[in-house]
Formats: sequence, structure tokens, C-alpha cells
Amino acid sequence: MLNLGSQALTSNQTALNVVGQNIANVNTDGYSRQRPEFASRENIGGVEVYDIARIADQFLNKQIWADSSSYNSSDIYKTYAEELDNLLASEATSISTAMDNYFGALQTAVDDPTSIPNRELFVAEAQALVQRLNDMDANLSRQNESLNGRLESGASEVNAVARNLAQINDKLRIASAAGTEVNELLDKRDAALDQLAELVNFTTIEDTGTGAMSVFVGNGEPLVIGKDANELVATQDPADASKRNISLRIGNNISDITGQIGGGEIGGLLDYRDTILDTARDQVGVITLAFADTMNQQHMQGMDLDGELGGRLFTDINSASAMSNRVLSDGRNTANISSALVRIEDTGELKASEYRLVMNSEDDFTLIRESDGKRWDSSDFNQEMGASSDVDADREFHVDATTGELTLRVDGFTLSMEPQSGGFASGDQYLIQPMRTAASDIDTVIQDARDLALAAPVKVEANGSNAGTGVASIAVIDRAVLEASVDQDSQVLTPPIRIEFSEAEVPAGSGNVETVYRVFDVTDLSNPVEIDDDADPLTPIQPQVFAAGEPLQLPADYGYEVVINNQPAAGDTFDVTYNEGGVSDNRNALIMSDLQFDKTTVDNASYQDRYGQLIERVGTQTAVAQINAQASKSVLDSNIQARSSISGVNLDEEATKLIQFQQAYSASAQLIRASQTIFDALIGAV
Repeated sequence: MLNLGSQALTSNQTALNVVGQNIANVNTDGYSRQRPEFASRENIGGVEVYDIARIADQFLNKQIWADSSSYNSSDIYKTYAEELDNLLASEATSISTAMDNYFGALQTAVDDPTSIPNRELFVAEAQALVQRLNDMDANLSRQNESLNGRLESGASEVNAVARNLAQINDKLRIASAAGTEVNELLDKRDAALDQLAELVNFTTIEDTGTGAMSVFVGNGEPLVIGKDANELVATQDPADASKRNISLRIGNNISDITGQIGGGEIGGLLDYRDTILDTARDQVGVITLAFADTMNQQHMQGMDLDGELGGRLFTDINSASAMSNRVLSDGRNTANISSALVRIEDTGELKASEYRLVMNSEDDFTLIRESDGKRWDSSDFNQEMGASSDVDADREFHVDATTGELTLRVDGFTLSMEPQSGGFASGDQYLIQPMRTAASDIDTVIQDARDLALAAPVKVEANGSNAGTGVASIAVIDRAVLEASVDQDSQVLTPPIRIEFSEAEVPAGSGNVETVYRVFDVTDLSNPVEIDDDADPLTPIQPQVFAAGEPLQLPADYGYEVVINNQPAAGDTFDVTYNEGGVSDNRNALIMSDLQFDKTTVDNASYQDRYGQLIERVGTQTAVAQINAQASKSVLDSNIQARSSISGVNLDEEATKLIQFQQAYSASAQLIRASQTIFDALIGAV
């Protein structure tokens, strides 16, 4: 009886200690309640506490780690997406708002093209728009730098947790070997894994003998193995120095696992950069290139207040520095290149994407459009055997047999790369970013309001004695050719043209009389010279049949076209001359103004339509991120609550157990007292 009582007393005292431990840690984060496990002793009878069980559901823990990783990934993605959404849509930073002001000022200049204040206002709004584009790029670059900083700090936090886990694993090994309780160590282990799940997704393997946990990230890359911890390192992207990648250092070896990382804050940052940030920078770049190019082209077809042909309104999109900055050589390449340029050929065909060129051999390549994964092998291109200048259509390429220079054209740009001696090396890669830096590169060229070319440089005038209803218009189609036809010193068109209408039997002998026209060089009005495209003096010059509303067939390409509507009468004439003194002319400004609504400027959209599409896309992705974060948080909270109901300390339950074990302890003491009384009685009887 004494033996039974002492065993019961000891067991219940242990149970009371366990209850006390639970009550003491009711507010301790990560603490799992413990429970004494009683068992009846065989043969000799009595009771013992054979184990102090830790009440934890490891399956639920793993689910919480996965949910926590998903939530933190969605949450950081949402945070950055909301910032970008506000940046694009806010009136204070919106490019569309600045464009409205720009075109509004242009319309003011259209109303009175001779007004210097109106012109100065337009120049000021052009500079303001450029500043807005520069600021947008700067803000996107800052967000990229912020993202890089978060990746670096995230990698450091992962390493701190990994070292802590390795130390806990070692303590678990030692405690297990000594046969001591490890419940508190297991709580610390799971708490550390809770912290790790906030940073990155992972998988685990538990040593059932010791409770030590091995942790793997990416595609099974070891982060923690027993008491050893490896390190995550934020490394510079070898293809793009502005980006940070995530690598794993194992000993002296560093391997890039950026493409394998998912979940947690680090995974969310990488996902945001790939799906929103880089695309947004390219979209803004496409809009900038299309805007600068189309505005420059049209402005150069006009005439300024001094009667001179217009220059560029904004910086050349194909400046030497801009073209060279669009190609990045991978730091792991073995071959060197002497030059690499990307020339924008058609801004209307540009796609908002970067491209990766992989060399399979000296003259064999694979081109990948990163935005949608579209791949082209060299066999998908038409090879031009003549010269690099023959590459003038989409999906054509040329390899120079002497220098090894590769020239290819796709999606509105031409890439030219010339290797140093030895040619391209198999496996070398190059990152092509046709529009990534466009918004930071753009600047205004014109500072003097008088240099704004708002007028058209050529004009067509009907003779005052014309009897027909013909109405003529003229438009510049090639500035370079027109420039060659203008004497800038005397501001005279060479040659001045006269279009003369008559009636003729066409064809001869048909009896069908139609309105026709002839073109004359009227440099000498007293001796007009009929001209046409036919250089053969033995071939008679034939009159051209008139078709209202169609460009007239001029004798040569003078850089402009003439269109006459309605019906001229026989004997009507129209003279084409330089628009000398036409400073009140606003025809070129009107065409520039119409570009605001031109649906063909940016890949079948206008500038602001494309910007609106960008805002809509980012807004949609932000809304999805908000929903995902909210849903992930709800699932995470639910599972945490479920774990708390299983592993958490319930004071009411513990109070009940406290009374239960107190009573059992008192009863055990009574059993010992009874055994002592009986023993004393036996001794007294003897």
C-alpha cells in the first residue's frame, strides 16, 4: 500500500507540474500544451507517468506554413501593386493627364500659330510632359531598387532563421541522446518554421528519432540539414545589373535558384517584378517611343516662323547612346562583341517586352520574347544573303561572312551585333530591351518657340480664273526628299510645279473623252516645261487621267503629294510653291494635334488608349492581388484558430485538471497515511 501511494503521489505531482507549465505559458506564442500520459505498472501494480505528450498536429502545422507562405506572397505583391496603381492613375503623376495638357496647349497654338505666348505655352507643356515621363521612369526605377533591397533583407532574414533552426536541431539531437524532454525545443522549432514560411516556401523532412527538421527550398535545394545551415544570397542578375536574383550558397558553390523560388515575401517580390513591374516599364517605354517618334516625324514635315523646315521636337529615339543601351551582354558569356545596337524601325509594331537571344553557334540562334514566351529559331527567319541593309522586313536576318555581324529584324526593331575575332560562342546570351529606358532617355530639343514648325512648308493654290469646282490640298510625305527640293537660302521650291487640266480622248481613238492633267516646271513662267517620270526623251509625254480624291501622279517623288477633289474644268491650273511667309498657316499643327486620337500610333491604339490599357491591366492585377491576399489571410487565420484549439492552452480545462490532480494527490497522501497507520498498528500488536 505504501508503494502504491508513493507512486501515485509522484505521478500526480508530475501531472500537477505539467498543468502548472501549461497555465504559466498560456500567453506564450508558439507554445503547445502538454499532457501527462499515465499507465498502470505491470506485475508490481501502481501507476507511472511514462510520457509528457506535446499536443500538436504536424499536418496542420505544414498546412499553416503553406498558407502563411501564400498569404505573405500575396500581401507583398498587393502592396507594391497598389503603389504602382496609384502612381499610374493619380492625376499628379499620370502621363495621360500631362498629355491632355500638351495637346490642349497645341490646340491653343493651332488657334493662333503666330502668337509667341501660345507657342511658348506649348513648349512649356512639352517640357512638362517630358518631365512627367522622366519622373515616371524614376519612380519605377525606385520601386525596382526598393524591391532589390527587400530581396536582400529577406535573404538575410532567411539565413538568420536557418541558423536558428540548425542550432535547435543540434539541441534536439543532444537532448534525445540524453533522454530529456524536448517539447519546448519542438515548439521553438515550429515557431522558427512559422517565421521562415513568411519569407519563402519550403518543404521539410523530420527525423522521427530526434525531432530535427531538414528544410529545402526551391526544387529540393537544401537550406538546413541537421545542424548545418546553408545561405540564401541576393546576387546581381548576370544579364541585367539593375536586378537582384536569389542564389543558394553551399560551401564555395553559389547556384541561382530565382526561377525556383515561390511563396513567402521573397516569392511575392519576384512574382511582382516579373508580372507587373518590368511589363509596366516596357509599356511606358513603348508609349514614349511611339509618341516621340510620331511627333518628331510630323514636326519635321512642317515650317517654323523663320520659314525653315522643322527639326526634331524631342530627342532622336535612335541616338547612338539609346541604340547601344538596348542590348545587355550576359556576364557569363565567353565571347566578346565589338558593337551591339537596336534600332527602332516602326514604333507601331513594338511589343512591350524584353527579348533573350541565345546563340546556338556562330550563325544559329534562338530568340525568345519574354512577355509571352514566343520563340523563334534562326530557321523561322528568312535569311538575306546579300547585305545587312537588305534586312528590311519582319523576321529577316543576315550574317556577314567576313565580320560575323548578325543583323535581324522582328517586332518593329532591328538588332545588329558584331562579335570580336572568334565569332559568337555557343550558349552565350544577350538581353534585348528595346524600350526599357525610353522614358528616361526622352528630352525636348526645341527651346525657342519660334522653332516650332506649325505651318506646312509647301502650298498649292488654285488659279483665280479657274472655272471648275476643284479644291486642292497638299501634304508632306518625305521630309528628307522635300528638303532636297527646297533652296533654304532663297526659300524657293525647286522646281515650282503647275498642274494644268484639259480634256483628251483616252485612250486615243476610243472616242472616250476624260479630264486629264499635265505637270509643268514653271521656274520660268514664260517658258513652262512639261515633265514626267519618263526619262526617255523619245517617248512622248502622256497626260494623266484625273481621278478625284486620289493623289496626283507627280513627275517625281518631291517629298509631297497633291490631292484635288471635286471636278476641275478644262483650262484650270493649280500651282505648287514653297509656303514663303506662311507664318499664320496651322496645317502641320493640325496634323500633329490629330495624332492624339490616331488609333495606329501604338500597336493599333492611340497613346492614351494604350496608357489606359496599362492602367486597366495594373488595376485588374491589383484587385486580384487584394482578393488573393484577403482569401489567403482568411484561410490562414482559420487554420491558426484550428491549431490553437488543438495545441493552445484552455484555462478552464487546465483549472479542471488542476482540481482533479490535486484531489488525486491528496488521496495518494491519504493512502500513504493509511499504510503508516496499519504498519504502526502491526508494530504495536507485536
